[in-house]
Amino acid sequence: MIKAHQPKKKLKVCFTDQVHSPIDDHDTINGSIIHSVIIPDELLLSIFYAMDAKSLLHCHMVCRHWRYLIRNRVWYKKAELTVGQSLPLSDKIPWTAYCFICANKPFYKNLVKNHSREEGLFKYWKVTDNGGAGWDIECPPQGVKPLPADPVFENKQFCFVTSFGRCCMEQTIDLIDEGMNEYLLGFLQPTIKVSEWFCSRPNVPAVYDCTIKLLREQKSDRTAMEVLNYTKIIEKDQMNQWFKFCHEFKDYGKGLRKIKFCHSGQDRSYSNGFRGSKMAGASVRLELNI
Repeated sequence: MIKAHQPKKKLKVCFTDQVHSPIDDHDTINGSIIHSVIIPDELLLSIFYAMDAKSLLHCHMVCRHWRYLIRNRVWYKKAELTVGQSLPLSDKIPWTAYCFICANKPFYKNLVKNHSREEGLFKYWKVTDNGGAGWDIECPPQGVKPLPADPVFENKQFCFVTSFGRCCMEQTIDLIDEGMNEYLLGFLQPTIKVSEWFCSRPNVPAVYDCTIKLLREQKSDRTAMEVLNYTKIIEKDQMNQWFKFCHEFKDYGKGLRKIKFCHSGQDRSYSNGFRGSKMAGASVRLELNI
């Protein structure tokens, strides 16, 4: 028997409501009164912190006092617990931003899938150049120092390695598919942090390239809002060292829908086998800014 699939209901949030001042009169704290006893705010907050995002949105409608507590204290605290780190607190950031973090929207997490090839060589990636002997995976990285102690690796030692011909791959991140929406992207314009680690073998000079494109809804790269091209030639005393490419995009304007992450590399001594630049920990993160 084939069962009909019931689509999950999406979390709906009204963005037009503004922050309200605390109200203490009896008519606006009715949700805090049980058998003529007023529930202390400390107890209410403990209960709210344990609720899921959807339930908290329903609690908004109980009374104005609950709404004030949830918007001004609960969402921010729950968002910090969700991402496991301190978050910026400012009047410029609406409560809805913290609400979306609690609802597992794509803030403060790596949106690049299979960033170090632990899930296989080509999963989630599109190969555009496969020169020389092509791409390969190493675990651990061969002939070089271990990967740095970066949380992105999750204590694992996987990396890509290129060859004596140009090797290039790309991955396009659809921000709408990841759970973002026009409001979050256009109004908040979160900071986009991109990074990746790379290195080369001792006595084997290599080159590493990375191109990041911020794309609109159209598929053509020619309509990109911003394009960043980074190139590093690894030679002499820089060989056998891990380097980290980092960049932040801010104030990129409205219309962002996708991010294309493209990296490439090759061995400049043209040695046979997989002796080109190595790369691991490709990362694209969206973070709130003040």
